Amino acid sequence: MNRRLVFNFLGRIMVYFSGVFIVPIITAFAYRESVTPFLAAFAISLLIGIPFYLIKLESEFARYKEGYAIVGLGWLLVSIVGAIPYLFYGVSFLDAFFEAMSGFTTTGATIFDNIESLPRSLLLWRSLTQWLGGMGIIVLFVAIFPSLAKKGESLLQAEVPGIKLIKIKPRLRDTALALYKIYLFFTILEITLLTALGMSFYDAVNHTFTTLSTGGFSTHSESIAYFKNPVIEGVIFIFMLIGGTNFTLLYFLFRGRFNILKDTEFRAYLLMIFVASLLISVINLKNFDILTSVRYSFFQTASIMTTTGYTTYDFDLWDDSARLLLLILMFIGGSSGSTGGGIKVVRIYLLSAYSILQILKSAEPRTARVVKYGDEIVDKNVFYNITAFFSLYILIFALSSLILSILGNDIITSISAVSATLNNVGPALGEVGASETYSSLNPIAKLVLIIDMWMGRLEVFTVLALFIPSFWRERW
Repeated sequence: MNRRLVFNFLGRIMVYFSGVFIVPIITAFAYRESVTPFLAAFAISLLIGIPFYLIKLESEFARYKEGYAIVGLGWLLVSIVGAIPYLFYGVSFLDAFFEAMSGFTTTGATIFDNIESLPRSLLLWRSLTQWLGGMGIIVLFVAIFPSLAKKGESLLQAEVPGIKLIKIKPRLRDTALALYKIYLFFTILEITLLTALGMSFYDAVNHTFTTLSTGGFSTHSESIAYFKNPVIEGVIFIFMLIGGTNFTLLYFLFRGRFNILKDTEFRAYLLMIFVASLLISVINLKNFDILTSVRYSFFQTASIMTTTGYTTYDFDLWDDSARLLLLILMFIGGSSGSTGGGIKVVRIYLLSAYSILQILKSAEPRTARVVKYGDEIVDKNVFYNITAFFSLYILIFALSSLILSILGNDIITSISAVSATLNNVGPALGEVGASETYSSLNPIAKLVLIIDMWMGRLEVFTVLALFIPSFWRERW
């Protein structure tokens, strides 16, 4: 492990990250609120970053293990520094760290019981952390700063969710820039539409930041239900679906070089949302008329599966069958290369296809069979990777749920809280349901969920590698 390179790059990230605090500082000035929380975070980010930035490198050769270390530790540092503004409002460090990690990982789980009591600049910071984390903090810095772009592939591969990073441009920096241009385009478009529909500009900006990032933080305790506007819900529904879509597909769609409906994962993604929404709508006919059931069910299904976590109704009051279906959707998540969390639709699709293949092989061992994704035959190494990922994911889920249960939480709260944080969804069931927060949980439980959010966003391998001693020993 080239530790000097890792620390040097972490220094660069923290120096660049300090510039992000300019946005809440300007907001604080505009609303005549205290700028001290953000100035303090800005200064600390620089104080951490500059000494590391000045480390002289013997070599700039970076392998994937250096990329994993930089991304894994980088997200941890960013969340720690991002927690600083919350400390100025009477929040403990653990709670502040929980909120910051929830923001950057686009989870949306919160410890704040009364959102409306918080300063506007702090609420905007909350939303901004999700917007930055949605497409990826490292992706942004690779797009902007040439010094990181040189080693961009190892960094982006460790951060971008999915099976593998797809280059849409010959240079990685151009790929990162292209993805952020699309992200920015949809950001401006949604802000414009929400403002035109009567939402204040401030609310429109905040909710756009947390819709496209599939984060789910809101400026209101009631979430989207606060607005009581079906048209606003419809617009947010569409942009949640966009956030859960592979942004590489959206890039090719914009270039007119690809029919998005031909993509296997995208078709499976839309089909899962539609079928699940229809099932929940039917289940909810016990409680609502047809139109109301469709309205709440389709929105909540898209919100949960894209891992956004907005609510228009307290779904914890629905029948067990509807709640169980939502719990399953948390694990599926969005598409590969999207801002959504979860296992990802492509992995579920390939894992299902591979399982069926194994069943058929058992029945007809002499028949040669392969799994195709689109027109391509899937390499067996992809299945090894998916199987390992799925096994670790379920193991982490089971272990975390057990710890929360041992700490005194009921089984519904334990299982759903881990599901909601590991899959970066936010609202869960039971004591951390759609109308509740995570503030009442035991400190150890919060720490477990912080780690789950971190591992969920960076898709397990990047984080777990940091805890293997041999990962750090070898230099070259």
